[in-house]
Formats: sequence, C-alpha cells, structure tokens
Amino acid sequence: MGIVRKFAVALGSLLALILLVAVVGVAALSVLEKKAGEIVADSMRMQRLALEMDSRLQLARQAERDFCQRIGDLGLDGARMVFVPEFTQRLGEAGRNAAWLQDMRQFSSDSQAGAVRLEELGESIRRYGALFEDMVELAGAVGVGDQSFARTQGEMEGEYLHLISLVRQLAVSATDGARNAHDEIARSSALVRYVLMLSVLLALLLAASIFWVLNRSVARSVVQLSNTATELSLGNLEARAIIGSDDEFGRLADSINAMAHRITALINDLEGRAAMASDRLVDAIDSISEGFLLYDNKERLIIANRRAKEVAGCGEGFFKPGLTVEQISRLGAESGLFVSALGREDAWVEERLKCHRTISPPVEELLSDGSWVQVKTYRSGRGETVVVFTDVTERKRKAEVLATMNSDLEDLVRERTKVLVEKAMELRQANRRLMELDELKSAFLSSVSHELRTPLTSLLGFSKIIRRDFTRTFMHLADTAQAQRLGERIQSNLDIIGSEGERLTRLINDVLDLSRIESGQEDWRFTEIDLAGCVNRAVSAASGLLSPKPQVRLTIRRMDPVPLVHADQDRIHQVLMNLLSNAVKFTDFGEVAVDLYLDDQGMARIRVEDTGRGIKARYLEQIFDKFHQVHRGDTLTEKPAGTGLGLAISRQIVEHYHGRIWAESKLGRGTVMNVALPPADPADRPLVLVVDDDPAARDYLSMLLKKEGYGVHAACDGEQALTLAAARRPALITMDILMPGMDGRTAIRTLRRDRHLADIPILVVSVFEGCHMAGGDAALVKPVNGDAFIGAVHALIGDGGPARPVLALGSVSAPESCRLAGLCGESVIRCSEVELWALLDDGFEGTVVMPESMADAIDLPRICGMTNVQVLLLPGNGQTV
Repeated sequence: MGIVRKFAVALGSLLALILLVAVVGVAALSVLEKKAGEIVADSMRMQRLALEMDSRLQLARQAERDFCQRIGDLGLDGARMVFVPEFTQRLGEAGRNAAWLQDMRQFSSDSQAGAVRLEELGESIRRYGALFEDMVELAGAVGVGDQSFARTQGEMEGEYLHLISLVRQLAVSATDGARNAHDEIARSSALVRYVLMLSVLLALLLAASIFWVLNRSVARSVVQLSNTATELSLGNLEARAIIGSDDEFGRLADSINAMAHRITALINDLEGRAAMASDRLVDAIDSISEGFLLYDNKERLIIANRRAKEVAGCGEGFFKPGLTVEQISRLGAESGLFVSALGREDAWVEERLKCHRTISPPVEELLSDGSWVQVKTYRSGRGETVVVFTDVTERKRKAEVLATMNSDLEDLVRERTKVLVEKAMELRQANRRLMELDELKSAFLSSVSHELRTPLTSLLGFSKIIRRDFTRTFMHLADTAQAQRLGERIQSNLDIIGSEGERLTRLINDVLDLSRIESGQEDWRFTEIDLAGCVNRAVSAASGLLSPKPQVRLTIRRMDPVPLVHADQDRIHQVLMNLLSNAVKFTDFGEVAVDLYLDDQGMARIRVEDTGRGIKARYLEQIFDKFHQVHRGDTLTEKPAGTGLGLAISRQIVEHYHGRIWAESKLGRGTVMNVALPPADPADRPLVLVVDDDPAARDYLSMLLKKEGYGVHAACDGEQALTLAAARRPALITMDILMPGMDGRTAIRTLRRDRHLADIPILVVSVFEGCHMAGGDAALVKPVNGDAFIGAVHALIGDGGPARPVLALGSVSAPESCRLAGLCGESVIRCSEVELWALLDDGFEGTVVMPESMADAIDLPRICGMTNVQVLLLPGNGQTV
C-alpha cells in the first residue's frame, strides 16, 4: 500500500472517530435539553398560575372584608358599588387560572399532582362566590348585625381557608414537579456521560491503531531520510538513503541519492569555474588605473592590485595579504612614503584608522616623490572595506594654477570694487547736493513768490486806482478826437497791466501750490464733502468766464445722487475750476457740459465735456506734465495761455485723495476730462476707523485700506474716535496709543464699556512697546509692514486670509477658538521658540504671531528690527482672541 493510501486510511479513521463522538454528543445533549426544557417549562408555568391564583384570592378576601367594614361608612349601596365589582373581578381571575391548570393534563400522571382535585378547586371558587352574593343580600335584607349574616360570614371564612389550602397544595405539587424534572435531568446527564466515555474509549483504541500504522510505515522512513539529508548538508556527499519499500519514501530516497551524485559533479565543475573567475578578477583589478585594496570585516588585507603597489613604490611585502590596516599604515608612515606622517607617525596612523573605520570623506595625501594621491574608502554589504588610491597630481597642479588666477581676479575685483565705491560715494554726495538744491529751489520759489506778491499787490491796486481816477477826472476833459484816442489807449494799457498782473498772480499761486505739494508741506484735509454742491459752486464761479464768448454755453447736463467722498472741498473746487477754465478757454462754439454720476466701478465720476478743438492722442497723457501746454500754430502768432501747471496740480490733488483723472479726446471733436473719486463708505465693503495723531501715519494706513476697497474714516485723538465710532459703527478700529488729549488706552476702555461698541474689533498700531497690553484684539508694532497690516485687518474683520506667510509662536489658539481665523488656520506654521529663531535665521519673511505672555520672554526688539518681518501680538495667552 502506498504512503498516500496509508495517510488516507489514517485520516479517514480519525475523521470517522470525530464524527462519531460529535454525533453521539450532539444527539444526547439535544434529547437532554428538550426533555429538561419541557419539564421545567410546565412546572414553572403551573407554579406561576398557582401563585397568581393565591394573589387573586387574597385580593378577593380583602374586598370581602372591606365590604363588611365599610357598610357603616359608605352605606350598603356605596359599599356594594365599590367592593362588589372588585371582589367579582378578582374571583373571576382566580377561576380562569383554575381552568388553565385543569387543561394541563400532563400533571395528572404525577402521584402528588394527582392528589389535587382541580374540579374541587373550581367548585370551591364557585361556592365562595355564591356565599359572597348571599352575604351581600343578607346585608341588604337583615343588616350586618343579624345572626344569619354572621353565620354566612363564618361559612365564607371556612371556604376561603379551604381554597387557600388547595392552592398551596397545587404550588407544592408544582415544586415537586420541578424537583422531579431535576432528577430526570440528572438521569439523562448520567446516560450522556456513559455514552461519551464509551466514545472516548473507542477513539483511544482507534488512535493507538493509527499510531502503530504510522510508526511502522512512515516514521522509520522519515528518520532514514532525515539522517541522509543531514549528512549531505554537512558536506558528506558519499551519504546515501537506503529504504527497501516501493512507496513514496522509497522513491524519495532514490531521488535524494541521484541528487547527491549530481551535486558532486556540479561542485567539481563550479570549483574549476571559480578558480578561473578568481584569476580573471585579479587580472581586472590589476588592470585598473587606480590603486585597489580589499580588507575583510576584521580589517585584514585580502587583495591589493598592481597599481596600489606602484603608487606606494614598495615591494611585495608592503601589501602582503593577511596584514591589518594598522600594520600597513604603520609601514607607510615609517617608510617616509607620506609627507604628512613625518615626525608624527603614531598620530597619523590613528587618523588613518579612524578614517578607515568611520568611512570619512576622501583624503588627499602628498607622497615623498611630490605626487598627490586621493584615498577613498567604501564599505560593502558584507562588512568588507574597499580602499581606492587615485593619482590627483595633475588636478592639484591645475587647482594651484586656478587658485593663482582666482587670487589675481580677486585683486582685480577688489580694485574695481574700490572704484565703484568711490563712484557710489560721489553719486551719494551728488544726490545729497541735488536734494539740497531742491530744498533751496523750494525755499527760493517760496521766498521769491512771497516777495513778488507784495509788489504785484501794489501794482494791481495802483493800476485800478489810476484807471478809476483817470476815467473820472481826465477822460471828460479830452475835447479833441486825438485826446479821446489817447485816453482810451491809456485805459487799455491800464487794463492790460491789471490782466497781466492777475495772470502773474495765478502763476505765482500755481508755482507755490506745486512746490508745497512736491515738498510734502501741503496741509491735506480729509473731510466728507458733497460733490453735487462742489459742482454747482464751480459752475456758478466759472459762468463769468463765458462773458467774452457768448457762443458758448455752460450747463450741468446730468446730476445723479452720489455718495459722499473724503477730500478737501477747496482743493476739489480748485480742480473743477481748472477743468472748466480749460474747457471754456479752448471752446469757441457750442457748449461745456458737466456730468456727475456713479460709474460701474462704484466711483463718483465728474465729467467735463467741451466741443472745442480737441487734443491729439499722443498728448492726452502729456498735458498732465508740469509746464506742458498743447497749442496749434506758431507760438509767435498764437501764444499759449496759462502757466501749464493747472492740470499737473489737479492730478496731484485727485491722486492724493485716491482718485483718478484722465482725458479723452478726438481732434476737432472736443475733449472730455474725467475725475473719479472713491466714495467715503463703499456700499459693499466694511468701514474701518483709523485713529492716529500723526497725519502721515493716518494717510499711510488709509491709503492701504482704500487700495483694498475698504471705507475709511480718520480720527486724530480718542475723543474724535469715540464720536465717529458711535455715529458710523465701523467694522474695525485701528488705534494708536500715544496721542494728545484722550490716549488710545483710555479710548479702548471707553469703547469696551459701551455695550453698543464693545464688539468692534480693535487693532492696536503703535510704537509703544506695551501696546499689546492696551486691551485691543491684536497689536502691531510700528513701523508697520503693509502686507502684515492688511492681513491682520482681513483676519479681524473675517473677510479673507493673511497676505503674507505666518509663523504662530507658543499657545496661539486652534482655528475653532481663534477670532483671528485668517492668522490661526491650518495653513499657518506653528513653531516653538527654537524653531522660530531657526526660521528667522533662514530668511523668513512674513508675520510672526505670538501671545503677549511671551513678549517679555523673547528678544522682541531683535525680531522687530529684522527686514520684512512684522510682529502681531495677541492679548492674554492667545487662546481667547
């Protein structure tokens, strides 16, 4: 029989044994479980019905007693109404339980249960009910004190005791049934144990027979094969497995013996090939241009090629296989081969050992013959070490030549840099001189303009007086035509003097205005003005310019409602007068029309259109340059009127108020001058209140906010800020701390106490080092970076994220609890103090957010002094902001 069949028979026998035990056990347990379940269920059901019957009889008994006791209180009708239905209901429930018990026929075969007469129990319940009805009738007929009533009551007492006795016998019989069920289960369990013991005995006999079969037919063959395999693994290729059976073990033994013969042949062949490969590898290593050394994992030399021996310039004994790294290094040091080892042989050997064991970067060594070699060390996957020598003498020579050239180049660069520095210093001095000259020019213009105004005022005044007196006193004395013509010519000359004086005054005023604007000395005012009123006043003032031109009309063609704008009313009037005077000046026929409306970008637009000559397209931008005038014809016959400063000043004014001015024209078809100013309160953007006593700081922050499209109001102290905050309810307040009058700290406390204004976010912007403790929602230390400021504004208002990268230091809160959601989101880099300094040293540019609790523990002035880094301080520990 084959081994497969033997295993099949053994496994089949085991499977049969398992199935037999499983079937017997399951069948016995199923029978036992079913029998026990039926008996216990019936016993428990009978016991429960008996107990319920006992409870119902007790309730009926209580109703009977209450009826007898409460007749005196409730009367017969009242007691009958209350207690008779209760008694009837409870007795009926007991009767139903007796009927259910009577249907349980399985108890009739039990000896103790058979003694209980269920028919007698039902009859007793009916008698007990009939006695109660008789007692109720007697109570109504003869009263409760009659002997017949007492006798009936005694009969009911006896009947009740009989009923209780029957019910309790029934409960005892149910308990006996449960005990019998326990005995039945015990007998069934014993039977199951006997069956299982028999099954186990049969299983043991079957297992013994299987063991005998396997030991006889399998174990001996396996031991023989195992011993043969062990001998082969130990290198005894003469070992053979001898098994006489013709089953699988016998065939396996034949296969192992054949494999041993083939392995012997292969080993002999591989040894020959390995010797050949080793010779080839040695030849290949000897043929490479670099020196090659191979050490084993114990630092003993295995092989050294011919080039290594040539580089060392020594005999065969220098690189003898079996020598250690230390021995070879010491031979090289003591032989004087390496220049760096002379006089310090022991230290050099230690250095070489360290390089060998740690796999350090390549090392260059100068040899005694003047050549250079580079030593590289590599580690193999088996822990062996490869050392490669490369001759780098030529590269070292080229490096020396390159170093010389670099030195010469550095000298040349140093010389050129010196010249450039001198030139830069000259340019700086020239620039400083130009600035001084510009200041002198501005001072000269201011001085000369003021000096010219005094004689001009006298000249204009006296010319008017002379003309008036001449007209009144001398004109009527001219009695000849020649004298009349002379008088008229004198009047005309006086008029010319007056008009030219006024033109010179306008020129001086324009020069002064431009000089003040360019030098930054102009006092700009930001107030809310009504453009409609400005347009009406400018048109009324310019109507007098049309008296010499009756063919030209000046009209307001369109006047739409527009929002208020932040500007200086006088300056806007000056712009409008310049535009209207230019339009009238260059229009001979037709009209000059003014439009006021709100354009598509939400800007308040003023449009001045004329039907004059027009301007060439290439001059539309040049007309806003200083002293530039567009004219036609020869300047000798058509002298340009005006100073050429009006439009330049107008552009300066409009752009200072964050507006735009431009011209549109077609030659011969008129010109349109456009002025667009942003509304004071954009309808779709939040309003920001800027509070700062420094006008330059107010203008700078206002400009940043308006470029972002925010509405801006400005205040110069705390009192004005409170007034504007109450009137306008801004979305954000930027607050300076050090201000005259009411300072920023007091203003913040007042705002926080006002329940209508307490929720307005406050961004403190100040040079005060303790600004983060002033009570605001966040703080920026001046000087303020524009991107960081706008990022903080976006974050506090909640309409956008930061404009720059953000580092959050310390315990700055998580996004779900942070009011600065834009600065505390998941995109923010959270870091410790050590990581912060590392990032700053690496050139980080952006905003650093930190709680005020860390402001004293960190070098805040150092961070504030870094270029392109802005610090945003959060009050508290940063978790409630």
